[in-house]
Order: sequence, then structure tokens, then C-alpha cells
Amino acid sequence: MTAHADIRIGYKGHERYWVWACSLVIIALSCLPYLIAWVATPVGYQFTGLLVNPLDGHSYLAKMRQGWEGAWLFHLSYTPEPHAGAAIFLFYLALGHIARWTGLSLIAVYHATRVVAGLALLGAIYAFVGRLTPGRAEQQRLFLMAASSAGLGWLGVMMGLFPIDLWVPEAFAFFSMLANPHFPLAIALMLLLLQSVLWPMSGMRSWLLPGLAGMVLAILAPFALPVLYVVLVVHLLLQIGLRRPPNTGVNSHTPLRGAWVAVLSAMVASLPWLAYDAFVYTTNPALVAWSQQNVTPTPAPADLVLGFGFLVPLAVVGMWIALRRRDYPGLMLVVWSGITLALIYAPIALQRRLLTGLGVALAMLAGIGLSHLPRSITPLAVAFGWLGIAFQIFVLTAGALGAAQGQEQAAALYISTDEAAAMHWLLAHGEDAVVLAAPRTGNVLPGQAGVRSFYGHPFETIDATTKAAYAEAFFRGEMSEETWHMLRERYAIRFVFVGPQERQLGAQHLPDGLVPIFQQGAVTVYRVP
Repeated sequence: MTAHADIRIGYKGHERYWVWACSLVIIALSCLPYLIAWVATPVGYQFTGLLVNPLDGHSYLAKMRQGWEGAWLFHLSYTPEPHAGAAIFLFYLALGHIARWTGLSLIAVYHATRVVAGLALLGAIYAFVGRLTPGRAEQQRLFLMAASSAGLGWLGVMMGLFPIDLWVPEAFAFFSMLANPHFPLAIALMLLLLQSVLWPMSGMRSWLLPGLAGMVLAILAPFALPVLYVVLVVHLLLQIGLRRPPNTGVNSHTPLRGAWVAVLSAMVASLPWLAYDAFVYTTNPALVAWSQQNVTPTPAPADLVLGFGFLVPLAVVGMWIALRRRDYPGLMLVVWSGITLALIYAPIALQRRLLTGLGVALAMLAGIGLSHLPRSITPLAVAFGWLGIAFQIFVLTAGALGAAQGQEQAAALYISTDEAAAMHWLLAHGEDAVVLAAPRTGNVLPGQAGVRSFYGHPFETIDATTKAAYAEAFFRGEMSEETWHMLRERYAIRFVFVGPQERQLGAQHLPDGLVPIFQQGAVTVYRVP
């Protein structure tokens, strides 16, 4: 019996239960902060179901709401300008359709998908490390390193820094599972695509699976593909340059032809979607304006290094081992890491998004490095990874508990039952109307009420800075009648939402002529005549 067969049989037997047990523990930990935030919901409020970057989280719900309403073309919900739709964000539009078909709430579908995507990522990680090394103990070590690593965010906070393991979830497996559904699913697809190139399959699967992975990744997270394209091309060139078939690590050899088929299939299936994205983001005026504001620069080097923490020195050891062995799977991880670190400093708007999955690659290299270091280092490395995860959970939980006590960030995590009732009324009667509200309320409205916000998001609102200033000036009573008349005519504002956030800005002297059309408790919705 071959070593390859031994691995598969072990995985199908006792190993399957070990993987499932670890995966369920990790998934449960990713749900723990949400459960605590829900239990801590203060009387008279509702938990929105969002914790990690709620600003963007509400935008995902807004996209789902469009699908719930039957749309397959995406429109910006956070800007009042009418514009043509585009076939982008199909993942969240589809989740909205699923919510409507099943009768489940948007947030229930969101979290159910987040859990399923997390399990898919954990399965993809173990499938990859199961091929990467034949030793069961090493497979388990690599799995735990990749699935549950974090950096030294707790130390960075003490130093006055902001390490990326506290705010860039797409770079890490566990943090991505904690954040949303599409980050873990994107990393899982990246691993599946890399695996199909390193260990090509036979028959129809040799081109069908990498093609499907490339196509879905282009729809789900197109920013992940430029890095993968470069990594795969460099990998193929390395195979040609070294002039020998790739070492799979399990005493078998696969032809170079299979790797080429997998790469070409992925590119052929994904490039049309990328071309469409490029077309709509350069020809649709609303999306052009959005993309000009959608800038995510690379974090500071200190935040990067501390964010990956002990993975960095251990990964350097793993890189040295892979280079010395000329081991193709290890070399691909080296190339993936090196190309990513180079491209994140390219002069493009979405630099930070290119970090997607980098923590997984570094963690696997770190696991390889640990296999050649004293055994006493392994529990220390794993402990520091879990300490980083514990700190992530603590930060999110503390933030939720603080919000529940009425601190400033409460509006991002909780809405009052009066606000919820008003938003439910708008969902039934708003009919895609433009609603003027305070910036924080404007971020929540599209997902909860299915309306368009005059302002609600720093990227997805066209000319966001100007509109945010207008919204705040309106509720502070600092807007002239002429400016108000211009805004309501130009942007067809139909409703004004006045709740706790608006009253906090002032909302004492509203313009004459507004007609109260819904009122409950501290919330009033006015119709603009």
C-alpha cells in the first residue's frame, strides 16, 4: 500500500473525527462573540447581528436586501443618484434571494452562510496540508497553525500600534470566519485552485474543478485573482526551469501538463468576469465614482509584522527548508507569500485586499519550519496563536458590551425597537425611496428598510464627504432653506428619518412643511412634500 493510500485511509477513519472536532470548536469560537452580544442586548434594543466592521457589514445586508427584493443587478443603496445596475456582488444578491425563498431573516442567512463558509475553509486547509506532508502529526500541526493563528495584536495595542490581526480579517483564516461569509469562502477557493495545480486531477475534474473555482472566485472576490495569476505563472515557470516533475510529498509524480490544464482552465473561466468588472467600473458613472473613493492602502510595516507575529520568523525557517528541498508545494507557498508582499505595495487602490489568505500561507510555512525546530517551540507557537485569537474575541466582546451600555458605538451594533419599527414601516412603504438620516442611521437603513440613503457609507455614497456634511448640517439646523430646497429637488428626497442619532446631532428645528407619517416612541418618519 502506498503512503498516499495510507494517508487517505487514516483521514477517512480516526482522522476524520479529529478534523471535525477541531473544526467545530473553531467555528463555535467564531460564533461566541455574536452570542454574547445578542445576550447582552439592552432592553428596548435589537442586536443587528454584526460585530466585525459593521460599517461594511451593513452594506452586505443592503446587497442582500436587493436580492430579497428580487434584483440580480446591483445598485448602490447608499447614494441617491439614479444609475444603471450591474451584475456584481452576485454572492450577496443570491443570499438575499435565498432569504426570500426560505422565509429566513437576512441576518440568519448571513450567519448560516458564514458558518458553512468557515467549515469549507477548514476542510480546504486540511485537504491541502494532507497533501503537503505524509506525517499525521505534521498534518495536524499545519492544520492548527493555518486554521487558528493570529498575531501579536495585544502587544501592538500596548505599544500604541494597530496590528492587522485586529482589523484585516481577510488575511487570516479564523478572523475571516469571524468576520463575514465571503472572506473564508474566497480563501477556501484559493486553496482549492492551488491544490488543483500542485496535484492535478484526472479526467474531466482536471479542468472542470479549477475552472469552477476560478469563476466563482472572480465573482466572489476578484481582488484575490491578480495575486493568484502571478503565483501560478511563476510556479509553472519554476517547474520548467527546474526541469523535473513536482514532488507531491507522497512519493508520486504528476505531469506538468496537468498543472498547465488547471491554470488555463481557471484563467479562461475567470477572465471574462474580470473583464466585465473592468468594463462596468470604468463605464458606469456611479461605479466609477465609487471606485475612486474605494481606497484601501497597505497597512504600515510595523502593523504588518506585529499582525502576523510569530508566524514571520517561523515562516522564514519554512521558506529556507522549502527552497533547500526544491519542494514544489513548499515553493508555491513561498511564491504566494513573496508575490503578495511585493504586490501590496503596487500603486493600486485596493492594496490591502491583496493580503487575502496571506496568513494561511505563512502559517503553513511556519508549520514546516516548526518541524525542523526543537519540539518545545511548537506548543509555544500554538499558544501565541490562540492568545491572539482570544484577544480578538475579547476586543469584539468588550466592544459589544460597551455598546450595550450606551457608548458611542451603540448605533453600529444595536438599534432601538422604535427605530426597528420605523425601518419596518419603510420596508413596506418606502419603495426604494431616498431617505435623509444621520450618517450612522443612513448606514443601517438600506439593509433593514430597503430604501436608499442620502448618505450612509464613505465609499458607496457618491461624493461621500459632501453628502455627510449636508446630512449633519441638516439635523444641526445649520442648513439654509435654499440649500434644503436644492437637495430635495436634485436628489428626490422623499422621507426624513428622525431618531436617537438625529436628535443627538440636534434635530430641533426641522424645515417647515415636513409631514409626520410614522411615529413610535422617540422615532418619527417625515414625508417630504
